[in-house]
Amino acid sequence: LTDLPGELLELILCCDVLGAADIGRVSCTCRRLREACQPRGKVWRERFRLRWPSLLKYYSQTDGVSWLEEYKARHNAGLEAQRIVASFSKRFFSEHVPCDGFSDIETLGCPSHFFEDELMCILNMEGR
Repeated sequence: LTDLPGELLELILCCDVLGAADIGRVSCTCRRLREACQPRGKVWRERFRLRWPSLLKYYSQTDGVSWLEEYKARHNAGLEAQRIVASFSKRFFSEHVPCDGFSDIETLGCPSHFFEDELMCILNMEGR
């Protein structure tokens, strides 16, 4: 892989059969592959686009976005949203929803569109 031209290497790393964990592992192997998988580069942007295509509308092409950090933030927001939704039935089984019932959502510390996107994913899952 390290002998391939950079453009070809990027195309291979942007392939949709590779996951984020695969890209992380590849970037740990050597300096050349770590540079090909740089956080602000095309590879992590493509990972983000493949995983959450509807979120790209929130970004400008000229933004200096660290796609690796955005990927991590969205992934963590998704895990937290799933945890919160799983706790709803226990907390809100009664007809009365407490005033502070949704305070954990308000204090997530991530962009609201990440949480909204995860809720849409949960709603659209098969068998739900």
